[in-house]
Amino acid sequence: MNSDRFDFLVIGSGLAGLTFALMAARHGRVCVLTKGEVSDSNTSWAQGGIAAAVGEADSWELHEKDTLIAGAGLCDEKAVRYLVQHAPGAIQWLIDLGARFDVSGEDLALGREGGHSRNRIVHHADKTGWEVERAMVASVRANPEIVVFQHAFVTKLLSSSGKCVGASAEIEGLGLKHFTAKATLLASGGCGRMYQHTTNPRVATADGIALALELGARVEGMEFMQFHPTTLFHPQLRSFLITEAVRGVGGTLRNHLGRRFMYDYDDRLELAPRDVVARAIEAEMKKHGTWCVYLDMTHLNPPLIQHEFPTIFERLREIGLEIEKDWIPVVPAQHYSCGGVSTDLDGRTSIPGLYAAGEVASTGVHGANRLASNSLLEALVFAVAAAQASKDDEMPSLSKVDRVSKHCIAEAESIRLRRTLQRTMTADVGIVRTNHGLKEADSVIKELLEEYDSLPAVLYSQHPIETHNLLVAAKSVVEGALVRNQNVGLHYNVDLDVP
Repeated sequence: MNSDRFDFLVIGSGLAGLTFALMAARHGRVCVLTKGEVSDSNTSWAQGGIAAAVGEADSWELHEKDTLIAGAGLCDEKAVRYLVQHAPGAIQWLIDLGARFDVSGEDLALGREGGHSRNRIVHHADKTGWEVERAMVASVRANPEIVVFQHAFVTKLLSSSGKCVGASAEIEGLGLKHFTAKATLLASGGCGRMYQHTTNPRVATADGIALALELGARVEGMEFMQFHPTTLFHPQLRSFLITEAVRGVGGTLRNHLGRRFMYDYDDRLELAPRDVVARAIEAEMKKHGTWCVYLDMTHLNPPLIQHEFPTIFERLREIGLEIEKDWIPVVPAQHYSCGGVSTDLDGRTSIPGLYAAGEVASTGVHGANRLASNSLLEALVFAVAAAQASKDDEMPSLSKVDRVSKHCIAEAESIRLRRTLQRTMTADVGIVRTNHGLKEADSVIKELLEEYDSLPAVLYSQHPIETHNLLVAAKSVVEGALVRNQNVGLHYNVDLDVP
């Protein structure tokens, strides 16, 4: 097989992928494949920050406890401890790399978000992800051992004798190319585009989940889909995320009557974990028959708000909302997939030669619900672990490599199937679920997959393969929800509460 050979292959250019690339480049040549621009990822969209016990009144033990509570008893405790103990070092590595975080005097300025018992969110105003990605991309571009292919859509993981040995990718201007490596890292991000409303960017089409399942890798916890409680409900700026840190500094939630309704749902009020707040908002909307609820910051200090959340301040002002005067209309939207490709503490999947890190992975850290601002941290810590573990892997023998061409359908058909999927997932596999809805979704998704396979094949196009990836991943979400017989964390089925 004619292919480009590297020591390490990375699929995705978010924080996990670029961290792995920089660490692995110390031990060999690295190729990064990203289907958009190198900075197109969920990392760039992350507003809140990175959780780390770096304050004097904090400790890794407290961070661990908060993570375990949020995970509702389903976290892997070893993975959580590994995460929180490596958090301060990860922050320092980013600083050494050139990432700029807000400071208070000589110390890092630490914010607080829902589920945290201490101020421990390291941030750069309200665009932490953008700042981290900026520093990472600059470092990657300056490293001669790292080659980046942009607009490279991976269509297949390559295998030989039961081991992952690389990937095939359609690259804009170059066509189909094959890449082989001794270690391949999946860092392709999330799957939010299977829902109608998501905070995820357009590239979040479950590609890594589908690739891993096709190769036979173990995937777990996909039913634990996190919905961010507060995304903007406005036709001019749909699904714009209002970071949880706004509630951390005192923002309150009100219904259309002006009542602060979180008193009815949880003693922690607006600082309850995301799943609690999201369900409370949905319940309040259904109770009153309204389209949204409101986030109130009018009682807060305007200069403080403008300083802490400049992006939110300016974007809302562009559409005529003044946060010092107006309540902000918000609704929950899909935000993060807590499940994914199962890995150990070194990022190894169940397939030799294949590693995973970031949102595509299930490290065991999040359990049934992710604690706010643990996602960027998890991407950092476990990408470093994967790079360290994979450096001693052996270059594979390529006597026989399994390759299968992808079935593409017409884009018009792909758009129709994807819209049906999104409507189904939003209606039946959202914040609140029912047995009937899950069974209906299961039936619809199976029918859509069968229809996809039966439609005539056309020349390669990215959108149809993405749609197929979303269908495959959605099937895992529904199947996981159907067998989950207890309400826990992000999975809430009203029929399970019936005696």
